[in-house]
Amino acid sequence: MRVLHSKHQKLILQCYPPGKGVDKKPNPLELSYLLYYASTRRVKLEKVIDYLDHKTKSDSRGSKSGNLQVTLSIVSALIEKCADNLNVFAFQVCSILTSVLNTGELPLCKSLVATYGVLCSKLDGGLFTGDKDFVESFSRLTDGLLDVGVTKLKIPGPNQREWLLLSLLTSRYVFNCLGFNAAVSHRFIGKCVPLLTATVRDYSSYDTLLTRLNSNLNVEKDDRRVSRVATAAAHSVAHGDVDDESLTEDELNEEALNGLKALFNTSLSSQISEATIEVVNNNLRDGNVEESPWGVTFLEMCASWIPVQLRFVALSTLLYKLSVVSEQLPSQKATYPHVVHYAQSILGLVSSNFNMIGLSITDVLQQLLSLQTNLYIGLAHVLSVDQTRNLSEILSQCICNLSSHIYYFDQVLDSIVAILLQIDTVMISASKSNVTITHDLVITFLDTISTILNLLSRKLSTIARNHATLENWELSFLLLTFTKSFREFAIDATPEQISNIQTKYLTVFNEFLTTELIKGDERSEEDVNVPASSTNYGKFLTPNYNDYIENSENALSHLLVHCNAFFGEQSVNLYVARMLLDTLKNLLGITGINFIHNFLPVFPHWQILEVTKQLPDCAKDTTAYLLLNESLKVLNEKYRDSIHFDVSQLSLAKNVAQDIAVRRELAVWVNELDGTNGEGSLAMGEPIPNEVNKKAFYEFFSQTSLPKFGSRNLHPDFRNGESLLNGNISELLQSASSHSNEEAYEGFKTPPRSNLVNGYGLGTANDISSIHSGLFNSNFKSNGYHSPDATQMTSDTLPTIGTHYLHEANNYKHSLMPRVSDLKQSVLGTKLPNDHFSFTNDRPASIPRSVLQKQIHTTDVKSILNGLHSEDDEEIIV
Repeated sequence: MRVLHSKHQKLILQCYPPGKGVDKKPNPLELSYLLYYASTRRVKLEKVIDYLDHKTKSDSRGSKSGNLQVTLSIVSALIEKCADNLNVFAFQVCSILTSVLNTGELPLCKSLVATYGVLCSKLDGGLFTGDKDFVESFSRLTDGLLDVGVTKLKIPGPNQREWLLLSLLTSRYVFNCLGFNAAVSHRFIGKCVPLLTATVRDYSSYDTLLTRLNSNLNVEKDDRRVSRVATAAAHSVAHGDVDDESLTEDELNEEALNGLKALFNTSLSSQISEATIEVVNNNLRDGNVEESPWGVTFLEMCASWIPVQLRFVALSTLLYKLSVVSEQLPSQKATYPHVVHYAQSILGLVSSNFNMIGLSITDVLQQLLSLQTNLYIGLAHVLSVDQTRNLSEILSQCICNLSSHIYYFDQVLDSIVAILLQIDTVMISASKSNVTITHDLVITFLDTISTILNLLSRKLSTIARNHATLENWELSFLLLTFTKSFREFAIDATPEQISNIQTKYLTVFNEFLTTELIKGDERSEEDVNVPASSTNYGKFLTPNYNDYIENSENALSHLLVHCNAFFGEQSVNLYVARMLLDTLKNLLGITGINFIHNFLPVFPHWQILEVTKQLPDCAKDTTAYLLLNESLKVLNEKYRDSIHFDVSQLSLAKNVAQDIAVRRELAVWVNELDGTNGEGSLAMGEPIPNEVNKKAFYEFFSQTSLPKFGSRNLHPDFRNGESLLNGNISELLQSASSHSNEEAYEGFKTPPRSNLVNGYGLGTANDISSIHSGLFNSNFKSNGYHSPDATQMTSDTLPTIGTHYLHEANNYKHSLMPRVSDLKQSVLGTKLPNDHFSFTNDRPASIPRSVLQKQIHTTDVKSILNGLHSEDDEEIIV
């Protein structure tokens, strides 16, 4: 009896060719009729897909493999043709594919995965957010496809690689749908990443992985033969054209890598973050990352596929996870391997050759410094010494690699300043219970700066950058004066610990002078502070470079102030004093006349007038004479062409030699500072006939008749006897302070920085530090002590004067940056509580070329601040 069928059933059945073959394909003409019929009306499409679902289940029960092949082809064609109405029949498609998967036949499953790939490419967010039944059906189908390859691998038998390939292809296809549903994304990233990672680990050695990474980054130096064979193989694999016998390990490895690339090459930051965490966690589960660099290199390769503008997401994610697991250490000591693993993963990213556009270097650097500080201060009672040292070394390497990979002009100097600020913070917060830990941490930070400088000196880079300056190191000068700067630490620390820190600091500071500071003198760009006629001196040797002569509040004078305080300590370590002397000599050789100009007013205060047994006084006196002697040599060597005479033949040089000889005879000369031997007789209280005095300086300058250097005449600075050469530092500073106050009111006219159009901008890190310090110090009263009046300053009070005004460590606290309301009140002239912040503060800016010294157009600032309206003004921090 003839069976009657509806029209859609007829069209469907006509697509199936007769016979029982297993490699059937739909009849082309009939398939075209069916697609046209289904695409004309939605109700027809529903009828077609429902009948196909029913027929698939029937054919599956009857093991009609040929018909199922035809059905899969029809479904794939329907998805392509009716993609706009996919929400109508997507659930039925999942049902059909699940029925075929349950047959467990490899040829059918190959066609099934191809159809699944078409489905994933056409899905959109609407189905994943509005159809729970579809999400559950799709998830079950995907789980089955992912599990089939893994399950077959565990059972000995043929075609294991072909089954694994199906799971790898499924992983790549499902990654197209991760952005539609967070739960689906979390579920399949956690399931696919271990599968893909295990495949790559089985078929890729470390060397193979490194070669591919270099190829991705285009940094390898050998011939780049990007495998055409591998590319062709990957194309064949993706389309299911590989025979069972020909599928190789390389092709499986290639498909696994393609899946990972599809996962990471996305614009979804949440997907990148979750994938990064899963890769790192999976590396930890699969092997000890400390024993092999495979896992870190694998992570780097995955990160290289992330769009360059989003690579920072991976690093930020790992930093957050590192912070979280670090906080768990006190209660869960077993998390230590996780902390090390995350730290080494971060090291892999920051030491790689790829760039991370959008990465906030300063924020990442501060996080790393905080983690390292907490490692010593907060976790010292939890971890062993070896564990702390190991983890600290990894964090230091992260900081060094991050700081030496140049992203912007001021990165190096910002990094150095950030570390020095962290040292200052750590020293201030030191207590009796953690003095040793603080000592170790400070040494570690100084070693980190040393490593950064060495890396930069060895790394050849075509990227232009600004070199760190002497001003960037001003805050670190406090390390020369522990008693005044860090009293709590100085009370409980041993002399050896203090000497260790000062020795390490001076070593690193000397490295900075020789590897970083002088490099700035070699730059080909013209410096606005160097007159064209003076370029033969070199940038730093040029008189009044960076206002080192005209502005008495400069880094050179600040260093000498702290050196004076160093010799004012109760005891002086001669080895440290020798290093300090060598550092000053080094700086003298670099800056020449600029150093001499700042040193001469200090010399009379370092000079002793009578025989004494006090080692600090004798060491200071010896240092003064050695520096003065070296100054004459520098004048003779660096400025011979301009001076036109031999300085060593003048009376001042002979006076210096005579005073040194007298000091040797009176046994007040410290031989350890110049490496000489000698003995003399000590006569306590006997006056010392000093030939080097005010008169000797007058005679020296009258004999030399120093010419003009460029457009500047140095005569007035050196011949101002009452204020400069008679040792009355108070008058000198009072004059300088008065002069600076007038300029601060009228607008200090310092040349703009070469890389700024108008010389303003946000300023340097020192500017921020100056504002920060000014907020708390409130006109130099941060310690509860009024600054000494300039007229009362003597050599005894010298250590307390200068830009930093050495503070009491136990009363020091960091304060918040100025709020918007504070800025508004200051500009408007409203008196703030305790004068915490004011643009009209009498204190001149301490850093030459600082934006704080430049003329501020008040009307412009007012107009800017007027636009800052917020009900939460009190909570806004600038």
